[in-house]
Amino acid sequence: MQKRQLLLIEDEGYVVSRVQEILSAFPYLEVTRTDDAERARALLDERPFDVVLSDVYLRGASGLEFSFKALQKNKDACVVLITGIDNADMAAKAVKEGAFDFVIKPPGLERLAGILKMVSLVRGLAPQEDGEEQP
Repeated sequence: MQKRQLLLIEDEGYVVSRVQEILSAFPYLEVTRTDDAERARALLDERPFDVVLSDVYLRGASGLEFSFKALQKNKDACVVLITGIDNADMAAKAVKEGAFDFVIKPPGLERLAGILKMVSLVRGLAPQEDGEEQP
């Protein structure tokens, strides 16, 4: 089975480490990571991603921009924005503009595994028990 594509856009080391640890439980996701806004833009222009995990604030860009670009390339992409600021208005705006969910770091990172499990089931990203893709 071809691995599903996940793009992690984050520049804080402790967040990257924790997210990569969480992602190790999802072997069917091939992870591409960048901490650079220009590289993130280029990656999102080059190919579609199934899942995009992005910091809301990255030097030179906004996670909302990355969300928009990801959904332009793949209308079924699941975008989860990560931020250190607990801001209900921003969360509402992100979801209204197409993000699947919004996670507050660091404590909200623990929710990420649950979000990824749900997305995998709903969007058919995970292989079925017999090794076939879900419909």
